[in-house]
Amino acid sequence: MRIAVLIPFRPRGDKALLQWTLDGYRKQVLAAGDSLEVLVGIDGSPEEPPPPSDDFVKYHVYPRMGAGAVRNALVNASGRDTELLIFGNADARPAEDMVQHHARVMPTLPANSLVLGSAPWETAAVPTVMDSLLSDSPAVFFYGQLQPNQWHDFRCCWTLNLSVRKADFLACGGFHEHIRPVYYEDLAFGHRLMGKETKGVWYEPAAKVLHRHPTTLDQYFDREELLGIMAPVLARNCAGAFGVIFGTRDLEALARQYRAWVEMDGAMHRWIYERMKEWVSLPATALGEGESRQRTLMTLYQMHIPLKRLAFRLGFLKGLKLAEDSHWQERTPEGLWRKTTGT
Repeated sequence: MRIAVLIPFRPRGDKALLQWTLDGYRKQVLAAGDSLEVLVGIDGSPEEPPPPSDDFVKYHVYPRMGAGAVRNALVNASGRDTELLIFGNADARPAEDMVQHHARVMPTLPANSLVLGSAPWETAAVPTVMDSLLSDSPAVFFYGQLQPNQWHDFRCCWTLNLSVRKADFLACGGFHEHIRPVYYEDLAFGHRLMGKETKGVWYEPAAKVLHRHPTTLDQYFDREELLGIMAPVLARNCAGAFGVIFGTRDLEALARQYRAWVEMDGAMHRWIYERMKEWVSLPATALGEGESRQRTLMTLYQMHIPLKRLAFRLGFLKGLKLAEDSHWQERTPEGLWRKTTGT
């Protein structure tokens, strides 16, 4: 089987992190008869040229156009005889047999299937409560709620470790290029490929990458704000996926609800932020052990949800004004949740 790994990369990103990831792909152990090429798409003109391409890693520089469009371009740049596409991130280093597991599982699945591999967060040298919140709760991803070697729907279409047959990708049209710069373009692709079908994403945890993405509490809430900004963009470009995720296609109805919520007293949100700030900097050992640890962690997870929702709702209301593609480069978080809570 001929396999291509496709990785979008912003030139402002960590080049050493990208090389750490690529070193993992260079160490792949493939089954007899399989071949692998890795294509890196640089999203925007870099300040300095990328390393020279070689027989294994090929770099492509594109004008700034967003992660989905870069992935589409990389698919078009892959070899004509490529059969399997694996989408990866610049911060997700594969285990030595990761590609082999994707290649092993995909031929056993029907057309228009995706294989989702696991992506545990890298453990810090001295992990904090924030590290545990990211890795052991559904704060960002909900891998812990997925059943191994079972089918799931398009809402699990996460492109840090995901494979698809090239023929299926091309037939469905690939990524929506106007869902940019990032977020939801992966879910919209999954919906475009399989619709509301619940048997489309096969979870194969043996295909593993290590996700190196340390995140502070403030960065986490900024991420939620950007997700909110991008939600109206998703509605404009893939209303079907938006409707499944949010339970309605009525943007104005959601906006009315969100305005009512954000107009409420911000004192509670400020208190939540201050308490969370105290907790997340503590060493992870402060959570305790065993069942007690899990209860404490999930208590913190539930406690932060109102502030998480506030950041998303504020972003959503801003995003209503930026849904047309002509505004795509204005889609950036600005800490609206900080202004509302006075933090």
